[in-house]
Amino acid sequence: MNSRWAAYAAYVNSIAALAQLLSSGGDPKANGAAGLVNNAAGVIWAVSFVPVAYLFYRASRTHANIVSAAAFAFGLFAFGASAFLELATATGQLTFDQETIAYYPVLGGIGVWLVMAGGVAIMETTLPRAPIIFGAVIGGLWFLANVLFGAGGLPSPTAEGPTNDLTDSGILLLETAFLLQPFWGLWLGRALLAPPKPKASARP
Repeated sequence: MNSRWAAYAAYVNSIAALAQLLSSGGDPKANGAAGLVNNAAGVIWAVSFVPVAYLFYRASRTHANIVSAAAFAFGLFAFGASAFLELATATGQLTFDQETIAYYPVLGGIGVWLVMAGGVAIMETTLPRAPIIFGAVIGGLWFLANVLFGAGGLPSPTAEGPTNDLTDSGILLLETAFLLQPFWGLWLGRALLAPPKPKASARP
């Protein structure tokens, strides 16, 4: 795959993530259009990961075929689960609260993909390292948030106020990663579109 298409997908991913943030808390039943915008942005966000994941896989499969294929397959499963939750909520198959609870482990899965695919890409490819490392950090935050939720309990969408330190810390990590993620898409897209740096000529 041409990296240009993955770059465009990264830009779309950033815009969709920003749209999700601006319409966050939008329940299709309670908030009408705002909720549907949130769900539509969520589907676009999930799908836009696929070209990026495929680029990572294609770039790293020569030297890490099994690991890169496993990361790609895991990512596809997580992206598909994310899109499914958004569509199920938009069509009334899930309530907004049910979607919110189910989304925590799905984000953890996307986080695992960011760490796995990013780690392989950093070690085995010439793709731009800085935005990939940044993405792996975001993925790590989503994964650690789920670890904290596993220890302290999932946050309840209907509960008001703090619950416990572990769960509150998980919420902080989750929200921090969400705020950083649009910048990752912009950075990665820009880096993939940048012309390759000329190789230094060998001295005689």
